[in-house]
Amino acid sequence: MGQDARRTDDETGGSRARSDLEPDGARTAPEWSRSASADATGRGPDFLAGDADRGGAPESDDAGVPSAPVVAGHDTGVVFRDALEWARDREYAGYDPYDGLNSPILSAVSRHWLLRLVAIHGVQRSPVNLRPYLGVPEERNPKGIGLFASACLNEYERTGAVGALTEAERLLDWLADNRSPAFDRSSWGYNFDWQNSTKFFLPAGHPCGVVTVFCSRPFLRHHELTGDDRSLEVARDAAEFLLEDIGTEPANGYEALTYTPYDSYVAINANALAADLLWRVGRETSEERLLDRARDLFAFVVDAQTDVGGWHYSVPASDSHLGYDNFHTGFVLESLSRYVGALDADHPAREAYDRGMEFHREHHFEPDGAPKFEDDQPNPYDAHAAAQALVTFTRRDDPADAALARRVLEWTLKWLYDPEGYFYRRVGRVLTDRTPYIRWSQAWMCLALSEYLQISERSTTEEDPS
Repeated sequence: MGQDARRTDDETGGSRARSDLEPDGARTAPEWSRSASADATGRGPDFLAGDADRGGAPESDDAGVPSAPVVAGHDTGVVFRDALEWARDREYAGYDPYDGLNSPILSAVSRHWLLRLVAIHGVQRSPVNLRPYLGVPEERNPKGIGLFASACLNEYERTGAVGALTEAERLLDWLADNRSPAFDRSSWGYNFDWQNSTKFFLPAGHPCGVVTVFCSRPFLRHHELTGDDRSLEVARDAAEFLLEDIGTEPANGYEALTYTPYDSYVAINANALAADLLWRVGRETSEERLLDRARDLFAFVVDAQTDVGGWHYSVPASDSHLGYDNFHTGFVLESLSRYVGALDADHPAREAYDRGMEFHREHHFEPDGAPKFEDDQPNPYDAHAAAQALVTFTRRDDPADAALARRVLEWTLKWLYDPEGYFYRRVGRVLTDRTPYIRWSQAWMCLALSEYLQISERSTTEEDPS
């Protein structure tokens, strides 16, 4: 059976994992220089409205916001703004598919790994949302906040809307102030206890590499857009966490990263995501140490690609019930996309990326754009997979990629979008899960729409420079 996430001092003298999550271990958030006036909550009026007099702005509507494509009868710009506003009205707090152990009832009786699994998956698979009856609170999820912050930064880059930057900085404040107190270096975990099969148990607040990457990305992006060195410091500190505090495990001749600091579980997508962050931070700071480790991890990912062009979830593959699943494949390909841009056409990583994109496009989607769960398992059609597809297939200038991205968005707006402004989780073989999950569906779709709007605007600008 896997390890518990509680341990004591690191004998190497590096970052220390604390045995308990104590309030005094939390850090004080950096106080970003506010870019626009805001009220006591940090909100400014019309926070997604563009600046009409912005020099060099693309063709815009009456509010000064660049025009957006209409897909499946919906103005995608309006859908994005409504979805983000829906989340902001709720202070970005809500339920998560895997938050069952936040129930005081279930957590009290789930003292064994099997009972924890039954509690988590019993709640997330129930055809009725049991959380209100089990006392599960609606909370912020650090990973979700990272995704929302990234979406706001994309909107600021696209439209010049200062309010979007202000909102992103408000979310960055929260992330900086809610880093995991389990380690001295910047890291983040989920807001719920999580049992990963028999592999490990991760208590709420304890960090893992995947959550840390998605929470670090908006800090790095904020630095790239504004030049704020404090944001770069947070991203650099998180990269150091991945280097020094996440465990390593021999895998296929490489020293791969484990999923958390406490286990020996090797997930391929987690290594790709970590490599991507190390690569991006290393290029920004010109640190060969970070770049070398990123190259090593990407080499592991490339080597793990199978003959069909896909990636199993784990190494060894038998460690996971997942095979060639949809959105984790997207994680790998998105991570590779930024790495291969500077590589020769015959580099193994570029060849792996091209083969992987072809496999993903041909085997993970129905003709109408519905995202299959795995290559050989269509159901359930999930919002997370749809969102990641929009991100993955806007990474390069390829007509087939663009056509698929539009079909995915058409399907998503037809089947998963509620006129109130939120997205359903998934369409199953029999039932549709319409619970508004703040991270799983809402945050991911806000990020995906922001990426889709960016690429759509770039395409329009390239076609009509005037």
